Amino acid sequence: MHKFVGEMKTDTYKKEIINTMQKIVKTMPAYKELVFFVKAVKDHYLADFEADSPKIVVLGSNIPEELVLASGIMPYWILGGSRSSSMWADDIVPRDTDPVSRSGLGYLKSGFAKHALILIPLVNDSSRKLAYILKTMGLKVHTFHFPPVKNKDSMEEWNRQYEACRSAVSRHLKMPLTEHALKKFREQIRQAKWKIHEFVQASEGILNGSCRMFILGSYYCMDNFTEWCSQLECLTERLQKEASARRHKRVGKSRVLLLGSPVYFPNYKIPFLIEEAGMEICSQADYTTLQIQAAWDLEGDSGDTFYSRDVSPAYVSNGSLYKLAVKMVSEQKIEGIIYHVLKGQIEYDFELGRLEETFEKMDVPVFRLETDYNYQDVEQLRIRLEAFSEVLQQKKYGKEALAK
Repeated sequence: MHKFVGEMKTDTYKKEIINTMQKIVKTMPAYKELVFFVKAVKDHYLADFEADSPKIVVLGSNIPEELVLASGIMPYWILGGSRSSSMWADDIVPRDTDPVSRSGLGYLKSGFAKHALILIPLVNDSSRKLAYILKTMGLKVHTFHFPPVKNKDSMEEWNRQYEACRSAVSRHLKMPLTEHALKKFREQIRQAKWKIHEFVQASEGILNGSCRMFILGSYYCMDNFTEWCSQLECLTERLQKEASARRHKRVGKSRVLLLGSPVYFPNYKIPFLIEEAGMEICSQADYTTLQIQAAWDLEGDSGDTFYSRDVSPAYVSNGSLYKLAVKMVSEQKIEGIIYHVLKGQIEYDFELGRLEETFEKMDVPVFRLETDYNYQDVEQLRIRLEAFSEVLQQKKYGKEALAK
C-alpha cells in the first residue's frame, strides 16, 4: 500500500492506525459483536489497492449516500484523519492548510485513485482548492456545489447539482442510476440511520464516547451496506440486553457535548484527552456525525431532504446545526461544551459566537479548543481540559449543595 511514499512512511501510517485502534479496543467491553466493526475499520484503512482499486472515491461526508451506493458498487470514502498522510502532502500545499484537507490530499497522492471518479462536495474554500489541485494532478474529479443559503432558489440549485452528480456517476460506471434505484436506496439509508439512532441510545452508559465515535465512523469503512446494518442491529440488541446489568452512570464524570470540527479516525487525540481529563463525551455534534445519524429528520423521499437537514460548514448561517446543538444540550442534560476547532478551519468560529451566547443563557460553560494533528500540544491541552473539568465539577457540587 502507498509504495510511492516508501516503506518508512508507510510503516508510520500503519503504526498510527494500529496504535489508535489498540487504544480504543482496550476500552471496549468483551462483546463478540464488536469484532466486525474493528475489522471493517482495519481493512478500510490498511487496504491494499494493488489488485482492486476503487471505482468511486468520495472526499468527505457530504455527498448524498444514495448517489454512490445505489449502483451496488461500494465507494471508498476518504475523511482525512491521518497525521501521517497529511505529511505526504507537504510538497503540494502550504503548511497552514487545514489537516483534514492535507490528509485527504496526501492519501490521494498515492495514485490508487487514478482510475476512479473523485466526488468532492464544495463546502468551504479548502474543498475548492483541493478540487483544483486534484484536477491539475490529472485525476477525474466531479464537484458538488452547496448553496450557502437555504431558500427556494438554493433548493433549485441543489437539485441541479444532485442531478449533475447522478449523471457523472452514471457516465463513469457506464450504468444508469434510475429513480427507482435511488428511491429504494434512500429508504434503506433511512432505515439504517434509524438503527444508528437506536445504537446511540442503547450505547449510553455502556460504551464510552471514543468507542461510540469509532463505531459510528465505521459507517464510512463498510464494503457491504446490508451486512453492516445487520451487524449494527446485532450489536444494538446486545447492548439493550446488557443494559440492566451493565449500564451505569460514570460516577463523578461531567457530561460534555463535543462541537466544531469533526474528529476523524485515526486522530482521536481530542476525545482521548477529554476522557483522560475525567469527562464523558455524551454526544458529538459535527456535520459528519449528524449526517450519519440523521435521526432528527427521517421523513421525505428525495435528495433535497439531505440538503434541508445538512449541517455542513457551507452555510452563511448554520441554523440546522444551531437548533440541533441547543436541542441536544436541553434533552441530554449536558453540563459543558467543548468546541473543537482545527487550525485552518476558521468557518467553525463563525458559529461559535451565537452558540456561546445561547449556552451562556442556559448556564452551560463553553470551552474553545484549537489544535491540529500534531502531538506537540498534548500536555498543554491536557492541562487546559483538566482545568475545564474542574470548573464543571465545582459547578456541579455548587448546585448539589444548594439543593440540600
